[in-house]
Amino acid sequence: MSEEQENTSKNNPIDLNKSEPPANPPSGFGPITPPPFQQQPPFGQFGGGMGQQNLPNSTVALVLGILALPACCFYGVFGLIFGIVAWVLGAGDVKKYQLNPTMYTESSYKNAKAGKICGMIATILSILFIVVVVLVVAGAITNPEAYDRFFRGFK
Repeated sequence: MSEEQENTSKNNPIDLNKSEPPANPPSGFGPITPPPFQQQPPFGQFGGGMGQQNLPNSTVALVLGILALPACCFYGVFGLIFGIVAWVLGAGDVKKYQLNPTMYTESSYKNAKAGKICGMIATILSILFIVVVVLVVAGAITNPEAYDRFFRGFK
């Protein structure tokens, strides 16, 4: 090797005032760009933009709201319980989103809102079903003859 080639491989100070990068980057510093597996996902992919997170109870509110709708048929008790819980959890998450919408993802907001609405509907249906059951039982207790005649007509 010539003496000139040996001098270029020595550590030369880098002038930071230069606008162009050095011709030979210093060895041992790795690649200039990070590998693809270390890059952040594009905006809007995998739960929103940078720093956005899901609302804490949005999925639970949605699941309970959906479960509350058919649960209204079981004398209204389970639908009432699930519906109220879904309504409360969904309403809390909707408030959190409205206070700081840039912090949370829009999909989790929609889940919380849907859970809240399903919980409202299930709660109202459960209350109506409970009222009907109470009225039927009260009518059967106060006037058993009319109750028996009513059900004999179905036989």
